[in-house]
Amino acid sequence: MKMIFYILLLGWPLTASSLPSELRKNGELIQDVLAPVQVSLQESSAVFFNDEDSRPFLYGTVVGEGGFILTKASELDEVPNFHLRVGTKKYRSPQVISRNDTWDLALVKIEAKGLRKVEMGRLTGELAHGTWIVSNGAAERRFRRVRPGIISANRREIPGGSPAVFGVTLREEEEGLFIRSVTVESGADKAGLKEGDQVLKIAEVEVKGRDGFVEKLRGKSPGDRVALKVKRGEEVLDFQVELLARHKLYQEVLSRNDVLSGGWAHISPRRKGFPVVIQHETALTRRSVGGPVFTLEGVFVGMNIAAVNRVEVFAIPAEELVGVLGEMMPKIGP
Repeated sequence: MKMIFYILLLGWPLTASSLPSELRKNGELIQDVLAPVQVSLQESSAVFFNDEDSRPFLYGTVVGEGGFILTKASELDEVPNFHLRVGTKKYRSPQVISRNDTWDLALVKIEAKGLRKVEMGRLTGELAHGTWIVSNGAAERRFRRVRPGIISANRREIPGGSPAVFGVTLREEEEGLFIRSVTVESGADKAGLKEGDQVLKIAEVEVKGRDGFVEKLRGKSPGDRVALKVKRGEEVLDFQVELLARHKLYQEVLSRNDVLSGGWAHISPRRKGFPVVIQHETALTRRSVGGPVFTLEGVFVGMNIAAVNRVEVFAIPAEELVGVLGEMMPKIGP
């Protein structure tokens, strides 16, 4: 009854006269009510710190007792040197051992034993709209703060195209497949490809059309290099093209709501291109993604993967993580 009473107070108008500060989302009384879930967040999430300034920039989810942490790959790419904390303990020299760019996930290994991993098999079925959930809020050096929110939409796909791109547009003609345009500063541009080049082979395979070209990029990651053979006039040329991250090469134009949400300093640069997500309304920023999402009863329901705007967040459902993690985890087991 006490928990229900305080949770209901979260919807109370947030004015100084109507709701004392201790009853607001980050107030002491609300945090006390959420204390049981805070234990799960404390022990089953990791905080990533930039080595340069020791500031937290990302969360992670503990998925293996032997030191396996799952987090958001595109954010991790921005910081070359980092350390992390799980619970109150600091871990140096973490290693990225695998990644899945379709889901924007990176699996990080630290030297640890006996960590408290999330339980992925407890959730069954769709979460009802309005279901209360909790995520990591602000991170102190040694402790996590709980940030409550609610499920606000049915799980669904978020389209966005391949995460790794050449940087060209194509046109199909009877004579074959041609490069229509080359994006400035793309891998194709830097390799020397030009408008009008006829594509003959990609990755040593003869190209059968635009669909065949796109299919050869499936499963590729930013940074991968792909061989391309083209015909330019009467000359046949070979190129090695480095693929770039789509969200970097073709960054979205910010909407008015995006600007009001704090722009790229607060929202995730990659917030599209996910096979399926849970959507919840929680006041998080790009620095708060990567961590686990729990119900008030402590059931793990997913991992935050994108801060979409000032209130909307996407999370990868726990059921989807089971299969993805099975592919990313080394065969030696957790």
